[in-house]
Amino acid sequence: MESEKPVKVPIEDVLDLHTFVPKEIPGLLEEYLAACQEAGICSVRIIHGKGRGALKNRVRGLLKKLSIVASFSEAPASAGGWGATIVELNRVPGVQPQEWACFPDHIEQGARAMGVGLDRSQLARFGLHAKELLEWNRFAGLTAIRDPREMAEKLFLDSFSLPPFIPMACRVLDIGSGGGFPGVPLKVIRPDLRLTLIDGSRKKVNFLKHVIRTMGVEDIEARQIRAEELARDIYAETSRYDAIVSKAVSKLEGLIDLALPLLRKTGVIVGMKGEYVEDELKAAEPKIKSLALSLEKKEYRLPLLGTKRSLIILRKNMSSEGQCFT
Repeated sequence: MESEKPVKVPIEDVLDLHTFVPKEIPGLLEEYLAACQEAGICSVRIIHGKGRGALKNRVRGLLKKLSIVASFSEAPASAGGWGATIVELNRVPGVQPQEWACFPDHIEQGARAMGVGLDRSQLARFGLHAKELLEWNRFAGLTAIRDPREMAEKLFLDSFSLPPFIPMACRVLDIGSGGGFPGVPLKVIRPDLRLTLIDGSRKKVNFLKHVIRTMGVEDIEARQIRAEELARDIYAETSRYDAIVSKAVSKLEGLIDLALPLLRKTGVIVGMKGEYVEDELKAAEPKIKSLALSLEKKEYRLPLLGTKRSLIILRKNMSSEGQCFT
């Protein structure tokens, strides 16, 4: 009688344990996660089902003993909920998908074209941010962008447009930071700033806290709170922010409503927009004039793919004159 050939389990980011007998699971789990780590897959969803919880408890008991496991947690409802566990593996230095090996080159090339000089430490941090973004994106829904050049341009390089409008050594608030944009790249190229990132999504804030720790960036915090709630906690001028930035979180009129209660008397609001902003400007013009805000619009083209963008810069103006629509 011929001996049975071992079943080859495809190495991917999901492992369904229902197709295996219980005695196979301990050895299978360790070998499978090790293979994932070697392949650069550092976030794995283990499907164990709900049932009475016996398999779930056994799996989690095994995970606690594996040195390659960095952490594990219950999967969100969209990824199996109580019937699945998300496992984060320790990273192996240098392991990344081949198509992403050129990501630092894209960043460096684009930054140079924008007149931004980067050192190796900064490039490494951007690469780490992108890597973590891709891994967490599988269950946290952080971005729809999958192409390395597109991500370099539309997320990272786009954030490089902000520094000329942000005062030195000031307090900055990023409203609706999501995957960390524009706040995290802004902090990396402007270490003098003190950044607060806020988002209403618990999953996104967990990612932000994780990436801040992983990158080793100081004077930056992430909070799960909405701008309206944060405004209710601010009573003194010294608690307000010198600059507020936001990337396509709201229409301009809505952004003004969110930002003004959080802004100092001499503060600046920078809204990151796409190519077409005229309708938003027209809708917001009465509010801008009634609040005596000065307005500047800066149009620019990103260097890698030629993506067109706009910045809307609003400043508090103590007089009702001098408003500038450009």
